[in-house]
Amino acid sequence: MHKLGRVAILAITAIMLCWGITHAALSKYQLKQQAIMDACKAARKNYASTQPALKCDTPEISLRTPIVAKPGETVEVVINGKFPAGTSFVFGSDNIEVLKETSNANSYRATIRIAPGGGPETLSVQAITPLCCKIAYASEAVVINSNYQWDLKASNGWAVKAQSIAAAPGASSREMQYMLEFFKGAATTPFTKRRASLHPSQGDVPSYYFSISNQDETQMSPQLEMQAIMEKMMNPNTSDAEREKLTKQMEQISTRMTADLKKMTDPKYLQNLQAQEQEFGCTAINLKVQNGAATGNMLCSDKVGRNLTMTGTMKLLPK
Repeated sequence: MHKLGRVAILAITAIMLCWGITHAALSKYQLKQQAIMDACKAARKNYASTQPALKCDTPEISLRTPIVAKPGETVEVVINGKFPAGTSFVFGSDNIEVLKETSNANSYRATIRIAPGGGPETLSVQAITPLCCKIAYASEAVVINSNYQWDLKASNGWAVKAQSIAAAPGASSREMQYMLEFFKGAATTPFTKRRASLHPSQGDVPSYYFSISNQDETQMSPQLEMQAIMEKMMNPNTSDAEREKLTKQMEQISTRMTADLKKMTDPKYLQNLQAQEQEFGCTAINLKVQNGAATGNMLCSDKVGRNLTMTGTMKLLPK
Protein backbone atom coordinates (compact mmCIF):
# COMPACT_ATOMS: atom_id res chain seq x y z
CA MET A 1 0.00 0.00 0.00
CA HIS A 2 1.22 3.51 -0.78
CA LYS A 3 2.85 5.24 2.21
CA LEU A 4 0.44 8.19 2.10
CA GLY A 5 -2.48 5.78 2.02
CA ARG A 6 -1.24 4.01 5.13
CA VAL A 7 -0.75 7.36 6.88
CA ALA A 8 -4.30 8.40 5.97
CA ILE A 9 -5.75 5.13 7.30
CA LEU A 10 -3.76 5.46 10.54
CA ALA A 11 -4.93 9.05 10.94
CA ILE A 12 -8.58 8.09 10.41
CA THR A 13 -8.20 5.16 12.82
CA ALA A 14 -6.68 7.46 15.45
CA ILE A 15 -9.53 9.97 15.03
CA MET A 16 -12.13 7.21 15.37
CA LEU A 17 -10.41 5.85 18.48
CA CYS A 18 -10.29 9.33 20.03
CA TRP A 19 -13.98 9.83 19.18
CA GLY A 20 -14.83 6.49 20.79
CA ILE A 21 -12.81 7.21 23.91
CA THR A 22 -14.32 10.69 24.25
CA HIS A 23 -17.86 9.42 23.84
CA ALA A 24 -17.28 6.47 26.15
CA ALA A 25 -16.26 8.97 28.84
CA LEU A 26 -19.46 10.96 28.47
CA SER A 27 -22.46 10.31 30.70
CA LYS A 28 -25.89 9.53 29.22
CA TYR A 29 -27.20 13.05 29.68
CA GLN A 30 -24.03 14.50 28.12
CA LEU A 31 -24.47 12.20 25.12
CA LYS A 32 -28.06 13.44 24.81
CA GLN A 33 -26.85 17.05 24.95
CA GLN A 34 -24.24 16.37 22.31
CA ALA A 35 -26.71 14.57 20.02
CA ILE A 36 -29.12 17.52 20.23
CA MET A 37 -26.34 20.02 19.49
CA ASP A 38 -24.95 17.92 16.60
CA ALA A 39 -28.42 17.61 15.04
CA CYS A 40 -29.01 21.31 15.57
CA LYS A 41 -25.76 22.33 13.88
CA ALA A 42 -26.42 19.98 10.96
CA ALA A 43 -29.96 21.37 10.51
CA ARG A 44 -28.65 24.93 10.71
CA LYS A 45 -25.99 24.24 8.06
CA ASN A 46 -28.59 22.74 5.75
CA TYR A 47 -30.96 25.68 6.40
CA ALA A 48 -28.22 28.25 5.68
CA SER A 49 -27.55 26.71 2.27
CA THR A 50 -31.18 27.01 1.11
CA GLN A 51 -32.85 29.77 3.13
CA PRO A 52 -32.31 33.47 3.89
CA ALA A 53 -30.62 34.69 7.07
CA LEU A 54 -31.92 32.97 10.20
CA LYS A 55 -33.49 35.06 12.96
CA CYS A 56 -32.68 33.57 16.36
CA ASP A 57 -34.61 33.97 19.60
CA THR A 58 -32.71 33.21 22.79
CA PRO A 59 -34.55 30.95 25.27
CA GLU A 60 -35.08 32.24 28.81
CA ILE A 61 -35.66 30.40 32.09
CA SER A 62 -37.41 32.37 34.81
CA LEU A 63 -36.12 32.47 38.38
CA ARG A 64 -37.73 29.66 40.33
CA THR A 65 -37.64 27.62 43.53
CA PRO A 66 -36.32 24.11 42.80
CA ILE A 67 -38.37 20.99 43.44
CA VAL A 68 -37.05 19.05 46.46
CA ALA A 69 -37.42 15.27 46.13
CA LYS A 70 -36.07 12.03 47.60
CA PRO A 71 -34.45 9.04 45.88
CA GLY A 72 -37.13 6.73 44.46
CA GLU A 73 -39.81 9.44 44.16
CA THR A 74 -41.68 10.51 41.03
CA VAL A 75 -42.27 14.27 40.78
CA GLU A 76 -43.50 16.86 38.30
CA VAL A 77 -41.15 19.68 37.37
CA VAL A 78 -42.52 22.93 35.92
CA ILE A 79 -40.11 25.45 34.39
CA ASN A 80 -41.42 28.79 33.12
CA GLY A 81 -39.71 31.06 30.64
CA LYS A 82 -39.58 31.76 26.90
CA PHE A 83 -39.06 28.75 24.66
CA PRO A 84 -39.20 28.88 20.84
CA ALA A 85 -41.09 26.02 19.19
CA GLY A 86 -39.05 22.81 19.09
CA THR A 87 -36.88 23.65 22.12
CA SER A 88 -35.26 20.54 23.66
CA PHE A 89 -34.66 20.09 27.39
CA VAL A 90 -31.95 18.11 29.15
CA PHE A 91 -31.61 17.44 32.89
CA GLY A 92 -27.99 17.26 34.05
CA SER A 93 -28.08 13.83 35.67
CA ASP A 94 -28.12 10.13 34.83
CA ASN A 95 -30.01 9.43 38.06
CA ILE A 96 -33.43 10.39 36.71
CA GLU A 97 -35.80 9.08 34.05
CA VAL A 98 -38.09 11.45 32.18
CA LEU A 99 -41.45 9.67 31.98
CA LYS A 100 -43.43 12.42 30.27
CA GLU A 101 -42.74 15.93 29.02
CA THR A 102 -44.61 18.72 27.25
CA SER A 103 -43.71 22.31 26.42
CA ASN A 104 -45.12 25.47 24.90
CA ALA A 105 -43.86 29.00 24.37
CA ASN A 106 -43.96 29.83 28.07
CA SER A 107 -43.45 26.63 30.05
CA TYR A 108 -41.97 23.14 30.18
CA ARG A 109 -43.48 20.31 32.23
CA ALA A 110 -41.81 17.01 32.93
CA THR A 111 -42.68 14.02 35.08
CA ILE A 112 -39.44 12.47 36.29
CA ARG A 113 -38.61 9.38 38.31
CA ILE A 114 -35.57 9.62 40.59
CA ALA A 115 -33.43 6.50 40.88
CA PRO A 116 -33.64 4.83 44.30
CA GLY A 117 -30.61 4.61 46.56
CA GLY A 118 -28.70 7.56 45.11
CA GLY A 119 -26.83 10.27 46.97
CA PRO A 120 -27.64 13.96 47.44
CA GLU A 121 -27.68 15.84 44.16
CA THR A 122 -28.59 19.16 42.57
CA LEU A 123 -29.97 18.80 39.03
CA SER A 124 -29.50 21.46 36.39
CA VAL A 125 -31.62 21.79 33.26
CA GLN A 126 -30.74 23.13 29.79
CA ALA A 127 -33.14 24.47 27.17
CA ILE A 128 -31.68 24.19 23.64
CA THR A 129 -33.40 25.86 20.69
CA PRO A 130 -33.57 24.22 17.24
CA LEU A 131 -31.55 25.60 14.30
CA CYS A 132 -30.09 28.48 16.34
CA CYS A 133 -28.64 26.16 18.99
CA LYS A 134 -29.10 28.81 21.69
CA ILE A 135 -29.00 27.60 25.31
CA ALA A 136 -30.65 28.71 28.55
CA TYR A 137 -29.41 27.14 31.79
CA ALA A 138 -30.80 26.77 35.31
CA SER A 139 -28.36 25.34 37.86
CA GLU A 140 -31.02 24.22 40.37
CA ALA A 141 -34.09 22.64 38.79
CA VAL A 142 -34.39 19.71 41.21
CA VAL A 143 -32.70 19.05 44.55
CA ILE A 144 -32.44 15.39 45.56
CA ASN A 145 -32.04 15.09 49.31
CA SER A 146 -32.98 12.70 52.09
CA ASN A 147 -31.67 11.29 55.37
CA TYR A 148 -27.99 10.44 54.88
CA GLN A 149 -25.25 9.35 57.24
CA TRP A 150 -21.52 9.64 56.62
CA ASP A 151 -18.95 7.70 58.68
CA LEU A 152 -15.46 9.05 58.01
CA LYS A 153 -11.91 8.51 59.26
CA ALA A 154 -9.14 11.12 59.03
CA SER A 155 -5.43 10.33 58.67
CA ASN A 156 -4.73 11.98 62.07
CA GLY A 157 -6.90 9.38 63.85
CA TRP A 158 -10.03 11.50 64.17
CA ALA A 159 -13.44 10.05 63.29
CA VAL A 160 -16.20 12.21 61.82
CA LYS A 161 -19.89 11.31 61.76
CA ALA A 162 -22.14 13.48 59.60
CA GLN A 163 -25.92 13.23 59.90
CA SER A 164 -28.37 15.20 57.75
CA ILE A 165 -30.69 17.50 59.72
CA ALA A 166 -33.75 19.57 58.92
CA ALA A 167 -33.10 23.08 57.64
CA ALA A 168 -33.35 25.81 60.27
CA PRO A 169 -36.61 27.82 60.38
CA GLY A 170 -36.54 30.44 57.65
CA ALA A 171 -33.83 28.62 55.69
CA SER A 172 -34.48 27.27 52.23
CA SER A 173 -35.63 23.64 52.11
CA ARG A 174 -33.11 23.02 49.32
CA GLU A 175 -30.19 23.69 51.66
CA MET A 176 -28.48 20.45 52.65
CA GLN A 177 -27.76 20.86 56.36
CA TYR A 178 -25.72 18.44 58.48
CA MET A 179 -24.51 18.03 62.05
CA LEU A 180 -20.91 16.82 62.18
CA GLU A 181 -19.54 15.09 65.27
CA PHE A 182 -15.77 14.84 65.73
CA PHE A 183 -14.13 12.09 67.83
CA LYS A 184 -10.52 11.54 68.86
CA GLY A 185 -9.18 7.98 68.73
CA ALA A 186 -11.58 5.42 70.19
CA ALA A 187 -13.62 8.02 72.13
CA THR A 188 -17.40 7.54 72.03
CA THR A 189 -18.22 11.13 73.01
CA PRO A 190 -17.53 13.87 70.43
CA PHE A 191 -15.10 16.59 71.47
CA THR A 192 -16.92 19.06 69.22
CA LYS A 193 -20.05 19.27 67.09
CA ARG A 194 -20.34 21.56 64.07
CA ARG A 195 -23.08 22.41 61.63
CA ALA A 196 -22.17 22.11 57.97
CA SER A 197 -23.71 22.76 54.56
CA LEU A 198 -23.29 20.08 51.89
CA HIS A 199 -22.73 21.10 48.27
CA PRO A 200 -22.93 18.22 45.75
CA SER A 201 -21.33 18.35 42.31
CA GLN A 202 -21.98 16.07 39.34
CA GLY A 203 -19.20 14.26 37.53
CA ASP A 204 -18.08 10.80 36.44
CA VAL A 205 -17.72 10.22 40.19
CA PRO A 206 -20.08 12.38 42.31
CA SER A 207 -18.22 14.83 44.56
CA TYR A 208 -19.33 16.57 47.74
CA TYR A 209 -18.11 19.60 49.66
CA PHE A 210 -18.92 20.16 53.34
CA SER A 211 -18.59 23.79 54.45
CA ILE A 212 -18.06 23.59 58.23
CA SER A 213 -19.27 26.23 60.70
CA ASN A 214 -16.83 27.67 63.25
CA GLN A 215 -19.49 27.52 65.99
CA ASP A 216 -19.11 24.67 68.48
CA GLU A 217 -22.53 23.04 68.96
CA THR A 218 -21.48 20.69 71.80
CA GLN A 219 -23.57 22.85 74.10
CA MET A 220 -26.68 24.48 72.73
CA SER A 221 -26.01 28.14 71.95
CA PRO A 222 -28.25 30.82 73.52
CA GLN A 223 -29.61 31.60 70.05
CA LEU A 224 -30.70 27.99 69.52
CA GLU A 225 -32.17 27.83 73.03
CA MET A 226 -34.15 30.98 72.29
CA GLN A 227 -35.28 29.53 68.96
CA ALA A 228 -36.50 26.32 70.65
CA ILE A 229 -38.41 28.33 73.26
CA MET A 230 -40.07 30.49 70.60
CA GLU A 231 -41.26 27.37 68.79
CA LYS A 232 -42.83 26.10 72.02
CA MET A 233 -44.41 29.50 72.69
CA MET A 234 -46.05 29.49 69.26
CA ASN A 235 -47.47 26.00 69.79
CA PRO A 236 -51.23 26.40 70.48
CA ASN A 237 -51.11 23.36 72.82
CA THR A 238 -48.70 25.07 75.21
CA SER A 239 -50.50 25.90 78.49
CA ASP A 240 -50.41 29.31 80.20
CA ALA A 241 -48.32 27.85 83.04
CA GLU A 242 -45.79 26.48 80.54
CA ARG A 243 -45.69 29.83 78.76
CA GLU A 244 -44.88 31.55 82.04
CA LYS A 245 -41.96 29.16 82.64
CA LEU A 246 -40.74 29.69 79.10
CA THR A 247 -40.87 33.45 79.54
CA LYS A 248 -38.64 33.20 82.62
CA GLN A 249 -36.23 30.98 80.69
CA MET A 250 -36.08 33.60 77.94
CA GLU A 251 -35.19 36.25 80.52
CA GLN A 252 -32.39 34.08 81.88
CA ILE A 253 -31.02 33.40 78.39
CA SER A 254 -31.18 37.13 77.59
CA THR A 255 -29.11 37.85 80.72
CA ARG A 256 -26.51 35.25 79.65
CA MET A 257 -26.33 36.71 76.16
CA THR A 258 -25.69 40.18 77.60
CA ALA A 259 -22.90 38.78 79.77
CA ASP A 260 -21.42 36.98 76.76
CA LEU A 261 -21.38 40.23 74.78
CA LYS A 262 -19.39 41.89 77.57
CA LYS A 263 -16.86 39.04 77.50
CA MET A 264 -16.31 39.60 73.80
CA THR A 265 -14.89 43.07 74.48
CA ASP A 266 -12.05 41.55 76.53
CA PRO A 267 -8.88 41.11 74.38
CA LYS A 268 -8.19 37.82 76.18
CA TYR A 269 -11.50 36.45 74.90
CA LEU A 270 -10.36 36.72 71.27
CA GLN A 271 -6.97 35.24 72.16
CA ASN A 272 -8.67 32.26 73.81
CA LEU A 273 -10.88 31.75 70.76
CA GLN A 274 -7.88 31.80 68.45
CA ALA A 275 -6.05 29.31 70.65
CA GLN A 276 -9.09 27.00 70.71
CA GLU A 277 -9.42 27.25 66.94
CA GLN A 278 -5.81 26.10 66.50
CA GLU A 279 -6.84 22.90 68.26
CA PHE A 280 -9.47 22.40 65.55
CA GLY A 281 -9.73 24.92 62.71
CA CYS A 282 -11.47 22.53 60.29
CA THR A 283 -13.32 24.48 57.60
CA ALA A 284 -14.11 22.00 54.83
CA ILE A 285 -14.31 18.35 53.78
CA ASN A 286 -14.04 17.36 50.10
CA LEU A 287 -15.17 13.87 49.10
CA LYS A 288 -15.80 11.69 46.08
CA VAL A 289 -18.23 8.78 46.46
CA GLN A 290 -18.37 5.60 44.41
CA ASN A 291 -20.64 2.69 45.36
CA GLY A 292 -21.06 4.18 48.82
CA ALA A 293 -17.30 4.42 49.50
CA ALA A 294 -16.02 7.94 50.21
CA THR A 295 -12.47 9.26 49.72
CA GLY A 296 -11.13 12.79 49.97
CA ASN A 297 -9.54 15.29 52.33
CA MET A 298 -10.30 17.61 55.26
CA LEU A 299 -8.85 21.11 55.64
CA CYS A 300 -7.97 22.09 59.24
CA SER A 301 -5.55 24.31 61.16
CA ASP A 302 -1.77 24.00 60.87
CA LYS A 303 -1.64 22.25 64.24
CA VAL A 304 -4.25 19.63 63.24
CA GLY A 305 -3.26 19.26 59.60
CA ARG A 306 -3.89 21.38 56.53
CA ASN A 307 -4.78 18.47 54.26
CA LEU A 308 -5.89 15.31 56.07
CA THR A 309 -6.76 12.23 54.02
CA MET A 310 -10.35 11.05 54.55
CA THR A 311 -11.95 7.66 53.91
CA GLY A 312 -15.33 6.24 54.87
CA THR A 313 -18.86 5.55 53.72
CA MET A 314 -22.08 7.35 52.83
CA LYS A 315 -25.42 5.60 53.21
CA LEU A 316 -29.07 6.46 52.74
CA LEU A 317 -30.95 5.75 55.96
CA PRO A 318 -34.50 4.27 56.07
CA LYS A 319 -37.32 6.79 56.09
